Amino acid sequence: MILKKPCMKDFVQFFRDLPGIFCGSARELAHFPNMVGAGMLLAISIVLSTSVTITITPTLKLGVAYLATAMLGMIFGPVLGGLTAGLGDLIKFMIKPDGMFFPGFTLNAILGAVVYGMFFYKNHVTLTRAIISKIVVNLFLNIGLNTLWLSILTGDGYILLLVSRAWKNIALLPIEITLLFVVLRTVASLLPKINQRYAHIPQPKNRSKEKLKL
Repeated sequence: MILKKPCMKDFVQFFRDLPGIFCGSARELAHFPNMVGAGMLLAISIVLSTSVTITITPTLKLGVAYLATAMLGMIFGPVLGGLTAGLGDLIKFMIKPDGMFFPGFTLNAILGAVVYGMFFYKNHVTLTRAIISKIVVNLFLNIGLNTLWLSILTGDGYILLLVSRAWKNIALLPIEITLLFVVLRTVASLLPKINQRYAHIPQPKNRSKEKLKL
């Protein structure tokens, strides 16, 4: 597999495409089958985040809930994917609370789906996109913002927490990128069949329009 080296032209095109990506994702909210699919991924995300952890070493454990978040972003885009991920974080806290509720972590859940949606929604799943998106999530969300929220909650120094958390995110990065690429490529190849299977789901009738016609 050849890893394409991104150039300045690719980055410019990436940012040019963002308005269309967000608008397209917002339109996903109007389609009932998309809401059903997002709900199914929401349930998977909650199960993965509360029950599934891969132990690599006694002090290094890998969570896989980010894969469901990435699928939300890839399939439904940054808007619907982000809203669903935020709702999932709230439900997860109600089912299995882990300390005190803090809205910053919900914001991180939303932003994670937004980042994956920006890179993968209506785009080919490439190794380059998998690498850059996971680096952005780990660097800015997991290491940067999550550490800030923990510092606010615990009162510990930001730099001290940053150093202790950074090594874990960096150590897990190659494994997380590999899993992300493999899972999203697999899901992307199955999407046409899934779309055909659920294409028959009817849209709920708009009662307000019916009343206007009467």
